[in-house]
Amino acid sequence: MKINENLPIILQKVCAGFPSPATDYLEDEINLNEELIANKASTFLIRVTGYSMVEERVYDGDVLIVDKSLNVKHNSVAVLNYQGQLVVKKIVKKSNKFFLVSKLGKNTNFVEITEDNETQVWGVVTYVIHKVKK
Repeated sequence: MKINENLPIILQKVCAGFPSPATDYLEDEINLNEELIANKASTFLIRVTGYSMVEERVYDGDVLIVDKSLNVKHNSVAVLNYQGQLVVKKIVKKSNKFFLVSKLGKNTNFVEITEDNETQVWGVVTYVIHKVKK
C-alpha cells in the first residue's frame, strides 16, 4: 500500500475535550509516507488476522507498518516467522532470553525464541493503523 497524495494537516493539535474551530489553522499538507516510514527500503505493511494482540492495541484487520532494519528490544512488537507461520507478537527479555508473548483473555502464553523452534524476526512494528471502533 502506498499513499501517493499529500493530505491536508491542521497546525493546531486536537484536544480530546471541548471543540475548537480548526479550519483557520490549516498548515499545509502532510505526506504519510514521510511521516510514518523512516526507512523506506526496509519497511513493509501487513494486515493482522486474529485477536491475540488486543492487549497491545493490535486488532483483527489492522495494518502494521513494519521496519526490517530495527533491532528487537525488550517489549518490542514484531512480525516473525514462527514455525513456518507469520505471526505478530510482543517480545520480552527475561534472564538474557527472548520470549514471544501473546495474551487472549486471561491466558498469557510465553514461548522462548530458540534455534530449535525455527523463529525468524521479519521486522519491528513501528505503527498500527486501525479504524476507530464504533
